[in-house]
Amino acid sequence: MYTYIPKKTYLYKMLLSVVFVFAVIWVSLYIPMYFIMREEGVVDYQSKALFWATIPNLVWAVPAFLLMFPLYKRYRYELMDDEIVVHSGYIVQKVAHVPYRMVTNIEIRRGLLDRWLGIGHLKIDTAGNSDPNQRPEARLMGLENVDTAYEEVAGCLRAFDEAQQRLPWERVRRPVTEAVDAEQDVMRAILSELKSINGKLP
Repeated sequence: MYTYIPKKTYLYKMLLSVVFVFAVIWVSLYIPMYFIMREEGVVDYQSKALFWATIPNLVWAVPAFLLMFPLYKRYRYELMDDEIVVHSGYIVQKVAHVPYRMVTNIEIRRGLLDRWLGIGHLKIDTAGNSDPNQRPEARLMGLENVDTAYEEVAGCLRAFDEAQQRLPWERVRRPVTEAVDAEQDVMRAILSELKSINGKLP
C-alpha cells in the first residue's frame, strides 16, 4: 500500500488562490464605486470606496484563508490492493473509494504555477464518468513526485488486471488438481493393499 500527502507548497497555492480572488473582487468593487461616488459628489469618496470594497470582501476572505490550513492537512491518498482511497474536505469530510476495475484513464496535470512550485496532480477517470465536463472520480492534488506516483498507480492497475485475468484459470485448475491428487491417493492405497495381500499368500 502507498500513501501520499500533498507537498507543503500546495498549501501555498491554496492560500494564493484566496488572495487572488480577493484582489479580483476588490478591484471590481473599488473602481466602479470610486467613479460613481465621485460623480455623485460624495464627501471623502476615496475613503468610502476603499472601505466598501475592503471590509465586505474581508468577511469571506479571512475565514477562507484560515480554512485552507486544516483543509490541506485533511488531504490524503492511499493506493490499496484493489482501489484508491481519497480523503478530503474539512467541514464536510469525504472519503472516496475508486475501484481499479472502474479506472479508464490516469493523467498528469501541471499548470504554470504548479511547475513553479514543483508539484503536479493526477486526474483519474472512471468508466462511469461519461460527461466530459464532469469532474473525474478522483484527483490526487499537490503531489511532489507526481511522475513516481503515476508509475505506482499504473503498476497497481497492471497488477490488479493480471490478478483478475489469472483468477478464472485458478478456479478451473484447482478442482482439476485436487481431483488428480485424490485419484493418485486411491491408486496408492489399492497398490499398497495388493502388496499386502501378495505378501500373505503361500
